[in-house]
Amino acid sequence: MSVVSRRRTAAAVAVAVCLGLDVLGVAVAVGRDPQNASTPSASSASPVGTAPTPAPVAASFAAATDVAFRTGTTGTVRATGAVDSAESVPTAEPSAGPVSPPKVVQKGDGRFRVLAVPAGSVRQTPSSGRVVRYTVETEGGLGVEPTAYARTVVADLTDPRGWQNRDRVKLVNLSPAQVRGGQRPDLRIMLTSPDTTDRLCAPLQTRGRVSCHNGGRVVLNAKRWLLGADAYGTDVAAYREYLVNHEVGHGIGHGHVQCGGKGRPAPVMMQQTYGLDGCTPWPWPAAKS
Repeated sequence: MSVVSRRRTAAAVAVAVCLGLDVLGVAVAVGRDPQNASTPSASSASPVGTAPTPAPVAASFAAATDVAFRTGTTGTVRATGAVDSAESVPTAEPSAGPVSPPKVVQKGDGRFRVLAVPAGSVRQTPSSGRVVRYTVETEGGLGVEPTAYARTVVADLTDPRGWQNRDRVKLVNLSPAQVRGGQRPDLRIMLTSPDTTDRLCAPLQTRGRVSCHNGGRVVLNAKRWLLGADAYGTDVAAYREYLVNHEVGHGIGHGHVQCGGKGRPAPVMMQQTYGLDGCTPWPWPAAKS
């Protein structure tokens, strides 16, 4: 083979190698492209309907047996409106950071226990106002410490920044003994597994991820109780304050409202689980001082 022929052969081999590397590089780049493996996010879910006029408080209570209740056995569930009673699906689960997130039990046992008010949890008791009786209940099998949950709910409801001062209502807790004696609440504040949440909130679309008020039931999704929401970052305690006040707000007749302006505290009846729309998080009915 002549020198010229050898040079032409070497050049052809070099071109082939370069073309092969280019093709490989494109293939690798496509494989790394996150858009090629994307899935629809929760943020693409559209809100359900429009906010109706708030409905009056309605009680829906199952028959008591040793202060335990089964869901879906008796009573009438009346929806007060899809958007007005259920939070929209949040955009994403909040980041857990370096700490593993708490375990969420997808399906509890469907039985509810009325909890006693822990000592020292009541912060304020008005002498007058429209009386709204409530129970604090938890579904079995959630793995959530019931006393801590009950303490949080009662402390939120009786906080001076809460609905009692804002609406001049008097929130009265019914004890397990009172329920056994036949008294019935206006509101049942219930911590529920995601699957039970969907059942109790139907026909509202909670999709196992959010909470609702439905026919006198204040249904707090244990998933949100444990994980919080993006709007509150790592401050799960503040999100729980918001969650209780928001859903109880529906129970006493309030509908959803919008952000009042960029940088302003979000109204408690805004769907803060979905996002803040320029507002800053605020969990209380009272205006931020």
